[in-house]
Amino acid sequence: MTTILDRRPGVDSPYAWRLAFVSMFCIALGGGALYLPVVALKEIAAEFGDRRAVPSMAYMLGFFAMGLGGVFMGWLADRTSPRVPLLIAGVSILAGGWLASRGSSEWTLYLGYMIPLGFLGNAATFTPALNNIQGWFERRRSTAVSLISVGPAISGFSWPQVYGWLLPRYGWRESLVIYGIVAGTLLFVCAFYVRPSPVARAKTARAREDLSGLPMSSWSLMALLSAAGFCCCSAMAMPFVHMVAFCGDLGLSPARGSEAISLILLTAVASTFAMGRLSDHIGPLKVSILCSAIQVVSLTGYVFVQGLAGIYTLAVIHGIPYIAIVQGYALILRRLYGPTIAGWRLGVVMLFAMAGMAVGGWMGGAIFDATLSYRPSFQLALAFDLLNFMLLGLLFVGWRRTTAGLTV
Repeated sequence: MTTILDRRPGVDSPYAWRLAFVSMFCIALGGGALYLPVVALKEIAAEFGDRRAVPSMAYMLGFFAMGLGGVFMGWLADRTSPRVPLLIAGVSILAGGWLASRGSSEWTLYLGYMIPLGFLGNAATFTPALNNIQGWFERRRSTAVSLISVGPAISGFSWPQVYGWLLPRYGWRESLVIYGIVAGTLLFVCAFYVRPSPVARAKTARAREDLSGLPMSSWSLMALLSAAGFCCCSAMAMPFVHMVAFCGDLGLSPARGSEAISLILLTAVASTFAMGRLSDHIGPLKVSILCSAIQVVSLTGYVFVQGLAGIYTLAVIHGIPYIAIVQGYALILRRLYGPTIAGWRLGVVMLFAMAGMAVGGWMGGAIFDATLSYRPSFQLALAFDLLNFMLLGLLFVGWRRTTAGLTV
């Protein structure tokens, strides 16, 4: 007699693919609040003494809180279900949109971005989904991870356009409230579609991780990948965050800088799927090393570029590893630790990656303020990426010694 449990969808099932798309949609919803301080920077600053540091700080705190919350949400999804973090995210983002938009003090804005929008909101959409979806796939796991990974890029495409329409009509405060209502409600509804993977359901108790095949101690491995994530994302953020201002320094209009940012994101979406398929053939670590090498090329170019054609060319090159290198870390962790991997591990690596994005964007501005040039910033970004390349190379050498004959 067939039971209800027997009829549950399995690995590589049509439901698994639908879940990948739903998870991508949830990630795009969860990250929407981060783009309001970017689009409405002048409007927000005008209400806080014309200090642009206020919306910039809200953006930075949102990124840091997302990274910290990812560790907690990965752990919570392990102990309960990936549905639980999404339910929390729905309620928190709805409340956070209201909280961050209220009050005359910037501390209300900071608190809203840190706790309900960041730590409990955006963080609950990415790491649990990325961990869960890997347990739903065997044959096309890299492609499924690619679907999840483009969620932030889709968020970066869509929400600035939405805010561009809302801001002239409602202002930044009501726009944030509308975001909270729409995104929070949709996340809460989507949560009921999410199920734990068959691997997670099959475990009656938490299985111990198999650490016997690691190329180095587990703590050393986590430290290496975390440092690699910080370095690559710091390098990635410096030209990305300052692209519009950099183009202005070259005598180009702000619109050309915005076009370059869009070109980076468009390339990133296409490249993520291509690199995911490539990971199926040559392994995720080799793909991450390739992405790091491509980023070396783009960052070297930013040090010397002077014209619009060069900017556009470098934007395409820079977009190739923009998401693909980070999705590689998730695949590397799964390959190393196997299906019993603890959910917090990816959260820790993503914490350092998000910290790199936040710190890299800040350092680019701080160095420019001190030197009145972006060249030293881009030189530092290049140094960070060379360090990332060396760290991944070190892991590759250790991995080859312990997994001879396997695809790494």
